Amino acid sequence: MKKAYRCKDCGNEVVQDSTKKAPDCCGETMKEIPLEACRGSGQESGLTGEEPCEDFTGKQS
Repeated sequence: MKKAYRCKDCGNEVVQDSTKKAPDCCGETMKEIPLEACRGSGQESGLTGEEPCEDFTGKQS
C-alpha cells in the first residue's frame, strides 16, 4: 500500500510505501495527503518510490 505526502513549505509531493516513516522536506516532516489527490494529477500509472506526484513542468509522463 502507498501513501502520499506534501511539503507544507515548498509543495513537493511524494508517494512511498506506507511501511516507511513520513519523509522530510525543507527541514520538517511532510504531511500525509489523500492518495487520490495525487492521482488527480494524471500521473497515477508508474509511480514508484519517492517520485513526485506532480513535477510542475506541465509535461505528461
